[in-house]
Amino acid sequence: MTHIRTGQPWLAGPLFALLFIHCSARDSQSQSEDMTISSMVERAAPRQPEQKLSPELRRVLSAAPAGRKLSVLVDLSEQLDLHRAVRAVSQQHSSRRKRRELVVAALTRLAGRSQARLVPLLEQFKQRGWVEGYRSFAIVNRFVVSGTPAAVRALAARDEVAAIEIETPEGMRMPSGPTEPAADARSSWAIPFMGVDKAWQRGLTGRGVVVGIIDTGVSSLHQQLRGNFRGGDNSWYDPTGRRSSPRDAAKAHGTQVLSAAVAQNAGGWTMGVAPGAQWVACSAFPDERYNNVLITECADWMLRVGQPDVLICPWLLPGHDEHCNPALRRIVGAWRAAEIFPVFAAGNWGPDPSSDGSPANYVGLPQGDGRSFAVGGLRRDGSVYPSSSRGPNSCDGSSYPTVAVPAEDLIVALPLTPTTHMRSKGTSIAAGLAAGAVALLLQSAPESTLAELHAALQSGIVDIGPPGADNLFGHGRLWVPHAVAALAGSPPVPGQTAKTDAGIGQSDQRSTMPRREQRR
Repeated sequence: MTHIRTGQPWLAGPLFALLFIHCSARDSQSQSEDMTISSMVERAAPRQPEQKLSPELRRVLSAAPAGRKLSVLVDLSEQLDLHRAVRAVSQQHSSRRKRRELVVAALTRLAGRSQARLVPLLEQFKQRGWVEGYRSFAIVNRFVVSGTPAAVRALAARDEVAAIEIETPEGMRMPSGPTEPAADARSSWAIPFMGVDKAWQRGLTGRGVVVGIIDTGVSSLHQQLRGNFRGGDNSWYDPTGRRSSPRDAAKAHGTQVLSAAVAQNAGGWTMGVAPGAQWVACSAFPDERYNNVLITECADWMLRVGQPDVLICPWLLPGHDEHCNPALRRIVGAWRAAEIFPVFAAGNWGPDPSSDGSPANYVGLPQGDGRSFAVGGLRRDGSVYPSSSRGPNSCDGSSYPTVAVPAEDLIVALPLTPTTHMRSKGTSIAAGLAAGAVALLLQSAPESTLAELHAALQSGIVDIGPPGADNLFGHGRLWVPHAVAALAGSPPVPGQTAKTDAGIGQSDQRSTMPRREQRR
């Protein structure tokens, strides 16, 4: 979709704050809000109604009976310019929480203003029986509408509408492997391999940080996750309405991944990188199938309700024929603009080159170098996990993934019983480990921006493989003590090198010093 920006001047300073007021008691203030919002809006280029319909929706409409109700995503022509929003918020020198509040309020205000123009039409269609119901969202200025073919075509004819796509349940690409019995080992080898134990010695456990996950669900009954579920009405969401409390699907993908990040290491087990962090979750894939409506529900809920500091996304969009799929690009951009750090599994589609996938390979996003944070996998000996997806990045040809962490023979929680543990593998579990590391960094420097966290994680590595960022290991193997030091702007703590603490030989270790983020 092509966007054009308005020609209105960018308004900053005190006037900018008016953008983020949800409602006003005075007409003059409301007019100022609308004027300032307009300066930050991207507007889709005009298109013919038929061109606004996705190819699959056109196919369905051509054969659909007149009375059939279709579930469609209706994206409006006005969307917030997230890059401008980030620049403006940064000029305010606000706290991390305030920056998030400002961005969320801007998205909500814009959606409310522009969606109000279509609500009378949707209500009219409800009275005619053309529309069964509709829901509105702000992370993307979007409606989800259940309506007849006539209603869909009428919406496509409106100037306020940019694109319409049909609800598409599809098979998921879950980047994780099968589980096996945990055997005798009760401590994850990933903890010393990443230097997590060194961070714990400094009191860094993720305390005060909230980690979220969008997945099949999560079980709050397991001993590793029972005590640090944040709780309340803003910590669990199942858009299908099937489960009122945190539960997982049969394979428990979400529980496994989240336990790698924030397991409390109870009962003599050690697996969670950030045992002091709290967690929230949304079940977007209860049947392990991708659904663009459910992912919209969870994405919007995470932005406006759950509001974690770190968000684990251990999955890729379905379909191997479109490696650079922009379907979730605006959603990921909104999270980043709101200081929610999304962590993506790189995928288990190696060893082929360009086996990357979206949204893990997005570029041009708000904050930092604009690239998604994609986590590749390693074996115990420091070599690449054979199935870990590799670059070049299909979106721009750059290196992929971002960093690499352990991805095989990893202890995780499995909710067969409240005390069951298994061994698992795959870059989904690796993404959980990396998300835990982000939580440790955030505890060490709570006001860090997403851009600063990205830079520290890419600097706090051991460069393995070809020198510099490459298409096997990305920037290198994540070493938490160096990342913490990089975030603080100081050299590593003496004696805490990956060579001595993780057993990696000199031939595999090109640098134990933090280095600046490399771009390709």
